[in-house]
Amino acid sequence: MWLADFVAQIAARHCVARACGFITDLGRLLEDEHSNSPQALLERSRRPGRSMGSFARALEDFFTLRGLALPTDQDERLANGRRRRRVEAVPEPLRPAVAAFDTSRMRAQDRARRAGTRPRSNHTLEAALATMRDLAVFLINARGKTDWSLVDASKPSWPSCPGPASGD
Repeated sequence: MWLADFVAQIAARHCVARACGFITDLGRLLEDEHSNSPQALLERSRRPGRSMGSFARALEDFFTLRGLALPTDQDERLANGRRRRRVEAVPEPLRPAVAAFDTSRMRAQDRARRAGTRPRSNHTLEAALATMRDLAVFLINARGKTDWSLVDASKPSWPSCPGPASGD
């Protein structure tokens, strides 16, 4: 009962070639042996990898707008991949602690969601991991520290910088 509305929507929003491609893709999904419920179609339409694909996005927009399916977890998948890449960029001696830090922050985000409080956004969590990655790279390369327990808060021995030139 939703098929005609979907075809009308994609015909109105996309060029003829793309709309025909979407209809062809949908026909393949409808003819296979799997469930044809909107949620099942949406899950099967996703491409593997970082992009779910324009067809899956069109289906998701259509089904979620009409309350026929729940949105996919694409944003969470992308955030997980970004966090994983940031952790993997940490030099090996310091990586386990950063991975544990990430796990702890993800648990805190999940607890906040379940408690109905404001969880930290994925952007905030990713920024913290990027900072940890950058600090770890600095500690290994510039300070030769291979363990977080060797890091202290003492005043660094930076080369002295000349002050502003007179008359500025």
